[in-house]
Amino acid sequence: MLIALVVLVTLGAFILGITVSWLAKGYVEDYIENAAYAKSVTHPEMLDEDGNVIHDELIYIRPENNIWDMFEDEEDDE
Repeated sequence: MLIALVVLVTLGAFILGITVSWLAKGYVEDYIENAAYAKSVTHPEMLDEDGNVIHDELIYIRPENNIWDMFEDEEDDE
């Protein structure tokens, strides 16, 4: 009886492992495909006239005041 139970548990684990890996394979392939696509997409403003990537330093704007603080101050006044 013990041998039959061990054999059934082993076969069940093998079948469960195959099923889970089959389902996970689709998700992993989709993830890899999306990651490759995301690497290949660049914004056109990051390219020069010849289509090469510009390696200059990026300029960004950081506001000095937080807009959410203004809303909190208005709620406090009421």
